[in-house]
Amino acid sequence: MLDVIVLSVAGKPLPHTSCRLTASAQQAVREASFEVAWNGQGLPSEEDAACTVTINGDLWLTGYVGDINWSHDQAGRIYSVSVVSRTVDATEASIDHPTGSLEDCDLKQVADAFDTNGIGIECDIETEKKAVHQVRTGETLFETLETDARAQGALIYDTPKGKLKITNKPEGRQSGALVRGVNIINASGTLSGRFNYSEVKVRGQASFGTKATVLSPEAEAKGTASRKRSLIIYHEGEVTSGRMKKRAGWEAKRAAGEGKKARIRTPGCRDQGGSLYKPNFLIPVQDEWGGLDQDMIIASVTFEQDGEGGTVTSLELKDPRALGGENPRGKSAKGWAAPAVPIPTFREDL
Repeated sequence: MLDVIVLSVAGKPLPHTSCRLTASAQQAVREASFEVAWNGQGLPSEEDAACTVTINGDLWLTGYVGDINWSHDQAGRIYSVSVVSRTVDATEASIDHPTGSLEDCDLKQVADAFDTNGIGIECDIETEKKAVHQVRTGETLFETLETDARAQGALIYDTPKGKLKITNKPEGRQSGALVRGVNIINASGTLSGRFNYSEVKVRGQASFGTKATVLSPEAEAKGTASRKRSLIIYHEGEVTSGRMKKRAGWEAKRAAGEGKKARIRTPGCRDQGGSLYKPNFLIPVQDEWGGLDQDMIIASVTFEQDGEGGTVTSLELKDPRALGGENPRGKSAKGWAAPAVPIPTFREDL
């Protein structure tokens, strides 16, 4: 059955001949592009018009028309329309707040207070409070959140309703599996030692005080490299033991997973349970030619549809630790199965 992808602009469907839809757990804005079938007068839409994208009735994007491109010769004309999530205002528009300052606040409170464009926030994590959060002049909501989110080991991406999602773990699990010879059209992968470190150290400095915990604190998490390869990271923002250990653990886990990636194309746009493929969801992958037999995390998903050829989904898959998940501990070949990252330590005697 052909998946029905509908672009509605200002409440009216806009017919198209092909489309490409992309969402990522590492991007704040999902987007889509459509080759529009238009033979009316003028342009098929206005820029910035409110729009939605649905797939067989399931909401996939809530946002705005981004760009309208057109060309023609003496025989015919071509129109393409790109659309973006409502969260584009979190990445392009500045915060307009009377003071730009908030005291005794956690990440969710910062997000709510400085969401001056009314985007909406979904945050399912509790984070350590900071004494004060100060917005820099001209800063966007994403920019003011991203530094703290990185320090807390959190991801920021968008939802189908066009809200910002803040989380630090996989959001769920897809049904079924991706299996060579069953539902994998083609696959490729990369195993890289580029992100293998023997230890990840986080250093910073608190704003007040003269003790060692203020002037030269350091948190360390053991990595996965067998030889000496240190990664030292400066911790932006206020320093506490809890924040630094969390940051060190996150960076070590992310590094352990980042060098293990697979790219898989599969027919259709739904898993074996009928749910759309979604970023930050786990799915088992079994591909003996790639030595892969374990859970992977969907880092990004792209749906492509062209004419009557049906829908094909391209998935970028990573070791779950790359997005804050746990060691998958599957039956993959040795290169895929790096050891777990130990609990970070904190030092103040430097």
